[in-house]
Amino acid sequence: MNSVNPLTRTAPLYGRDHELLSLRHLLESARSGRSGGLLVTGPPGSGRTALLERAVSEAPDFTVLHARAAPGESRIPLAGLHQLLRPALPYLPRLPHVQRETLTRALDTGEPGGDLPLAGAALGLLAEVAAQSPLLLHVDDFHLLDPLSRRVVAFAARRLTHDGAVVLLSAEGPEPGLLAGVPALRLRPLPERAVLRLLRESAAGHGGRAEDGPTEPVASALAEAAEGNPRAALELLEGSTPDQRSGAVALERPPRSHGELTDAFAERLHRLPEETRLALVRAAADPHAPASTDPDVLEPARRAGLVVETGDRTVFAHPLARSAGYHHASPAERRSAHLDLARAHEDARDTGRALWHRALAGGGPDERVAASLHAEAHRAVERNGHAPASLLHEHAARLSLDPILRGRRLVDAARSAWLSGAPARAGRLLERVRSLPVRSDRGYAVQDHADLLRAEMDLRSGVAIDAVQRLGPAAERLARSDPGTALRALLQAGEAGCLSGDHERFFATVERARTLVSEAVPDGGRARPWDRLVLDYMTGKAAMFQGRHREGAELLERAERVAERIGDPEALVLGGIAGLLRGDHMRTRSLAGRAVTIARRTGALALVPQALEFLTYAEMWFGRLSLAEESAAEGLRSAVGSGQDNCASHHRGALAFVAALRGEEDDCREHAETALALAGEHDVGLPAGLASWALALLDLGSGRTAEAAMRLRSLARSGPGRGHAAVRLLITPHLVEASVRGGVEVRVRRAVETFAGWAEATGQDTARAQVMRCRGLLCEGEEATGFFERALELHSSGYCDFEEARTRLLYGGHLRRSRHPGRAREHLYTAMEAFERLGARPWARQAGQELRAARGGTATPEAGGLERLSPQQLRIARHVAGGATNREVAARLFLSTRTVDHHLRNIYTRLGIRSRVELSRLVGG
Repeated sequence: MNSVNPLTRTAPLYGRDHELLSLRHLLESARSGRSGGLLVTGPPGSGRTALLERAVSEAPDFTVLHARAAPGESRIPLAGLHQLLRPALPYLPRLPHVQRETLTRALDTGEPGGDLPLAGAALGLLAEVAAQSPLLLHVDDFHLLDPLSRRVVAFAARRLTHDGAVVLLSAEGPEPGLLAGVPALRLRPLPERAVLRLLRESAAGHGGRAEDGPTEPVASALAEAAEGNPRAALELLEGSTPDQRSGAVALERPPRSHGELTDAFAERLHRLPEETRLALVRAAADPHAPASTDPDVLEPARRAGLVVETGDRTVFAHPLARSAGYHHASPAERRSAHLDLARAHEDARDTGRALWHRALAGGGPDERVAASLHAEAHRAVERNGHAPASLLHEHAARLSLDPILRGRRLVDAARSAWLSGAPARAGRLLERVRSLPVRSDRGYAVQDHADLLRAEMDLRSGVAIDAVQRLGPAAERLARSDPGTALRALLQAGEAGCLSGDHERFFATVERARTLVSEAVPDGGRARPWDRLVLDYMTGKAAMFQGRHREGAELLERAERVAERIGDPEALVLGGIAGLLRGDHMRTRSLAGRAVTIARRTGALALVPQALEFLTYAEMWFGRLSLAEESAAEGLRSAVGSGQDNCASHHRGALAFVAALRGEEDDCREHAETALALAGEHDVGLPAGLASWALALLDLGSGRTAEAAMRLRSLARSGPGRGHAAVRLLITPHLVEASVRGGVEVRVRRAVETFAGWAEATGQDTARAQVMRCRGLLCEGEEATGFFERALELHSSGYCDFEEARTRLLYGGHLRRSRHPGRAREHLYTAMEAFERLGARPWARQAGQELRAARGGTATPEAGGLERLSPQQLRIARHVAGGATNREVAARLFLSTRTVDHHLRNIYTRLGIRSRVELSRLVGG
């Protein structure tokens, strides 16, 4: 990324909606002849200048008089007033002679000749300007103006009340003496989401590329360090290196900053006594350290505005003061501070922090300290998360004498980095393992652990089959020395096989896992809970895919229970997948939701998008499209931010699925095509199958039933890289519907029986209802009616409103064709209401068309049906049919445009139409 000094441009205004509203209100009042003033206060970098400049940009019809205080001119009498009034001097001849002479002499000589005459003359000049057009007078850094200019500007600010003028001032703090009566607006710290947006767009929008910006975890760390100050965020971004922004190298603690504001703080620091400066280095290195400095030592820093008192603690007054205090110190000063902090934490019996500071103090290898750091890293995960743990592991490796121990600790550092959402850093650490001089059996084990982690990363971000090729040999070598890790390798190999859709390879991997566990556990012994979970999960999944549904359901249910007891995010994700495979969507939602919560709390950010995959699938099953979209969108952001391309393609497939159900064709195709392209590159069949399924649903909802049938038939026959066993099973109800309605010859009865076997094994009533629906579609007459009635009985104890509505839609169509219009209308109306509530517009439209046909018309817009509209909807329909735009309708009916848009969508759905032309024809008829 090109270097861009943040101080050379104004920070964008994110998160300042309330403040902007206040400014706009002042501007509108001035346009009506009413004046007003505002003092904007906040610490350096909080956005005072940006806010005032935004006011100027929104006042093109105003005369603008501007002054920005310069510290070097604060001792020049009237320097600020001269800058402010110079553009207004052409109005001087309009003033009375005495005022004109007073103002001219003062600005020329710096001699006021009395404060009141000068202030009155300045006020008169400003009133003359405001008489010609609205006036915007703004002074940046009012507190730095020379004293006389401050008094004159304050005088005018309190008296320009009826002249159509706005006076905007900015200062670090309130000015109760001078500006009594002028409202003050204190800029609060920005919310984190606004700082993150600022960081993302600043990295990409000023000479850099989006991919050169900070990853999500790095951006979060910078936002936290900035403490809601936008300028601090930009200077911290500027102080980071490209490797740090990518996550390949960890950020320093505190992060380094670069820019004019940082330099200003550094200049203040260098003017302090040495003893004070060293105390600040210590405070910057660890703000939470036990106090061991004489409070008087910090008094010069208080007077310089570098630290403030909060309760019983002394803290830095600004986040950039902390960064400057640490990074502008010499290496020797930092080492001394860390050693001092280590001793303070040892006295306070805080072993973890003491070890951290001893590591940062440097020095040669020390196995005792290295071992202690390594142990502390494992304890730190629950307390502080994986990112700090990774740093502790890395420091332990640096202090390790034995190259094999160094390698193990580097692998642990890489794993924690990967879990924290820093794949580039994990890769850099693994490269260091590869270069270690280890040739013993123990050394090969280190490389095997590194290969296992590389393969896990490939599984989420690379070609899935490559992970299988790497994991198989590693599992064989680890089987004797470390069977637990070997089983983990086989789990990942199996997941890679499933992800690619190569189920034969997966079945072979399951057999190897079964053999490994039986050899590792003595007769009569019990496997560890994690090993038991992995084996039940793998064997249960294999049984499901091989058609042994009852056996698979029992094993997967056992896996769910074990996962719930273990309770860590990885176990909970496996339990969530198990629940999904056995149709237990309630349990999947619970387990995946817990996994997300715990992963966030422990900083295991790489697991968040994985858990959100299955939370999304559960929400889709229940028809909660908004919640599914929310989970998928968050999962996509997290996956992209943590470098998990394959996981991202899952979420794109899910977003395509949601868009298909809503009838949002462009969004559906965009997400599906992106997912399919990435899936093709990485040979991952599951997201490819999900994306193809979404496109088929889009066709089915839009009435392109033959196209949907052909797409689903192709998906049912797909092989590795293009489909997945679970997808081939779950598309069965849609395949039956599309083939029957589209009149396409597809052999579906065998697929229905397979689906029925799975549904019976799961015991889930919604799945069993889908089986009855399929059989109803494949029959005629009273036999079909019986199946549909049985399906609705099962739906009544299920939880999926969307699937029940689909059954009612298809059943209503069957009843209409069987000449039972009254019964048909009952089901069709219920279905349409459910689809409208769920936001499934294409299906609601289909239900509306069937409903009109059941009322004796045809399934076309000309059939009437206006009686079904509410009075408000009917009024809107008539205005639109008469040619009015949505905005014009809103004005006529005193509604918002958004409300009209909402009503119009519902009108189209209820009438089964798609355009204004159809509406005009229907209303006109």
